Amino acid sequence: MLRLPRQATALLALVLSAVAACSQTPSVESPSEQEPENVLHAEVASYDIAAGEPTRLIVGLFTGDELFVSYGTVDMAFSFLGDADAARPAEPGPTARGRFLLVPGTEIGRTVPEHPVAVPASKGRGVYAAEVALDRPGFWEVAVTVDVDGRGPMTATSAFEVLDEHRIPAPGDAALKTENLTRDSANAPHEAVDSRWRSGERLPDPGLHSTTIAQTVRAGRPAIVVFSTPVYCVSRFCGPVTDMVQDLAHEYGDRAAFIHVEIWRNYEKKVINRAAADWLLRDNDLREPWVFFIGADGRIKERWDNVATREELEPLLQELPRVSRKS
Repeated sequence: MLRLPRQATALLALVLSAVAACSQTPSVESPSEQEPENVLHAEVASYDIAAGEPTRLIVGLFTGDELFVSYGTVDMAFSFLGDADAARPAEPGPTARGRFLLVPGTEIGRTVPEHPVAVPASKGRGVYAAEVALDRPGFWEVAVTVDVDGRGPMTATSAFEVLDEHRIPAPGDAALKTENLTRDSANAPHEAVDSRWRSGERLPDPGLHSTTIAQTVRAGRPAIVVFSTPVYCVSRFCGPVTDMVQDLAHEYGDRAAFIHVEIWRNYEKKVINRAAADWLLRDNDLREPWVFFIGADGRIKERWDNVATREELEPLLQELPRVSRKS
């Protein structure tokens, strides 16, 4: 989930209070007074949003009775709230249509709902994604409007921070030539290679732990790299996303290298693997999972934060030429 620094959180509270003070809208029933099934919550789930070029922004929707709002599409309206220098009335910005992304591995019935519906996590855990360009850094708000089957139109808002530039490697940047741990790394604890790997047991997804990012960049080979900690992931998206990447590796291993980088060298002592820290640790804060697509030229072509799906990755892999796995 999106976490703001302490100073940013305080500023955001001031911005929102100023916006409320400027409003002349009559008071309405507060969410706490509504029936849970009539309450909608929104949470921006993107990790590294920067002003400028269009970027994928993802939002999770939840009802007051603890169900996911899933499937179909939603409408998103963005507003600029203010920056570090001044608070101001909300200024309308771009709008977008959000499409639903189902978390990999979620079991669904034979018929996928065409319209948004409130369901338990086991039936439709996911987020809504839209490509949007936000023209300035500062604090923004997204208002998500959705017509939920059986419940009618609902709206929820979520505030988030937009940076002046990306802090995590982004498309166009050169990939960091890191020597991540592999199954052959000497003196590396099993769990530092994959948090699911226990002594005496077989390494899960061994194909994802056979090479390093540095080796693939030097070889001029495209790569899909997933940074995740399947056992300790707060969002519980890491395991399903890692498994999805492994499934793609079985089918497209002759087109690209596939690499998993475990986050923790020692979770109990809070020691982070060097490769994960180089890519993701900023101001003592690390968020995951992430998936990166590195081109044959060693530059990042695409990246996906928090939720990545087969539907997003597979078309890029299909465009790559087949090469010998020994090359």
